[in-house]
Amino acid sequence: MIMDKMRSELNTTMQVQTERWRRIEIRKILVALVFCALLFTGCGKSDIAKTYNQSEKDGILITYYEMNDGTWQCDDISYQFRLELDGRMPNAEADSYYVVLTDNERLTFEDVSKSLYGSLLEDSKIMEGSIIVEMR
Repeated sequence: MIMDKMRSELNTTMQVQTERWRRIEIRKILVALVFCALLFTGCGKSDIAKTYNQSEKDGILITYYEMNDGTWQCDDISYQFRLELDGRMPNAEADSYYVVLTDNERLTFEDVSKSLYGSLLEDSKIMEGSIIVEMR
């Protein structure tokens, strides 16, 4: 009789422990599923509308992107405008062409050229917050 009582208590204890382990395992699985869901949430659609890959042949100096919202991105920095500027520098035999990503829509061909070839510090300041991504 005492043995039966002890067996019964042991069985009850084992059942409780087994149930605890099942709950712990279920929690582990749920945590893993939630982690995976969070991890893969960022792998959906991209905000990139078009990619301009670096190409010496095409004159693209650095890879940059047109975003779906109409902005432009290069090196994880967003710009409001993509300016295509062309013109002829003094004493040049051919025209030059620049593509600039910028938030300053008033940049001119002359401003960009001076920032590249000018000898004054002020000439380069006009390009602060802008980047030349193409040049031909």
